[in-house]
Amino acid sequence: MTSWRTAFSLTLPVMMGYLPLGAVFGVLWIDAQLTWYWAPLMSILVYAGALQYLAVGMLAAGIGWIDLAVASLLVNFRHLFYGLSLYHLLPNGPVGRPYFIFGITDETYSLLSASGQVNDSKTALQVVAFNQSYWIIGTLLGMLLAQGLPPGLQGLDFALTALFTVLAVEQMRAKKDWGALALGLLVAAIAGWWLSEYFLLSASLMLVIVLLAWPSAEAA
Repeated sequence: MTSWRTAFSLTLPVMMGYLPLGAVFGVLWIDAQLTWYWAPLMSILVYAGALQYLAVGMLAAGIGWIDLAVASLLVNFRHLFYGLSLYHLLPNGPVGRPYFIFGITDETYSLLSASGQVNDSKTALQVVAFNQSYWIIGTLLGMLLAQGLPPGLQGLDFALTALFTVLAVEQMRAKKDWGALALGLLVAAIAGWWLSEYFLLSASLMLVIVLLAWPSAEAA
């Protein structure tokens, strides 16, 4: 029970972000007049905040699931590095291990890697489960709220950008890795100038290529 309490207290900041962000996703989904039950199913089976926001626009525009799956792979390819860097927290069970790998999001990774308060796989798995539950609850709340909101609300999706900004600031305050900040700004500038219509995909691909080509600390 103590472990669950510890995990819950650690995830409170994420809860404050995930409940409204999940709610915004639910509102956008209903506002786009997409089939309602896919929203909670995506939050359970896909669970990728930025990609889910992207999916609303793609599906509303009539883009197929295969194209969406390819976009998901490219946008979330960075999660491969999350799993590698959190290997010491990987659970051993046949259910817990794949779920932990599946459930690592940007915010969960930030919490597990920067807080320094999670040192065992059991607590780490509980953190993952709490964070996804917040996202699912937020999605359901948003779907309910959408019933009473006027259609066509603008600016709601900016909430995700705001959360990423806060996470980036907290990461920089904790690790002071100015090289990573400079790399992110450079890639964003190139993608915005060169491939602005595919900003997220192109920026993610450039980052993956640079990180794969970057020499490891051991090799250096």
